[in-house]
Amino acid sequence: MKKYFIVFACIALVCMGAKLTTRTMGYENLVISAAGGETDLASATGYNIGVPAPGTIALRPKDLMKSRDESEFNSVELVCYATADNNDDCTMSLYGVAIGGAPERIGSLVWTFGAAKVVSGTSVWADTVAVANTHAVSPAVTDNGSDRIAKVNYDLTGYRYLYGIVHSQTGSPTTITVLMRGY
Repeated sequence: MKKYFIVFACIALVCMGAKLTTRTMGYENLVISAAGGETDLASATGYNIGVPAPGTIALRPKDLMKSRDESEFNSVELVCYATADNNDDCTMSLYGVAIGGAPERIGSLVWTFGAAKVVSGTSVWADTVAVANTHAVSPAVTDNGSDRIAKVNYDLTGYRYLYGIVHSQTGSPTTITVLMRGY
């Protein structure tokens, strides 16, 4: 009995300072490059093995031991808006890179803009998204169509950086903004 009490006391002491938290960040801009056509990522952006392009979103803190307040995300949610007319669209290729790895194409997303305004003005949310997946885990598409905000959720376990390139569009969408939220 004494042995069990000592084990329990040790576990209690170790766990007293530990707390379980789930962090969800607010949306931030996923910096995208407006390339004329889909090109080799390294040529288009200067993205080399293990080195992110300028403005690439980091999914993992640089040093987990020194950055305890920084969050590490395995999943992301993407939404998109632009100055666009109803039914304009744009195609975006999404890339991820692991530490020391080459850029990997995660998929291609076609964002179609609806009538839901971001704020008063001409910016509207993408209300439909079609995904051509090249990632190991299929993304979840939610709230698709009907002039609502379409969302794409990816499990990006193993990637350190995320980058997108808009390479074609129909109609005349401008100021295309893709927002990312990690969780």
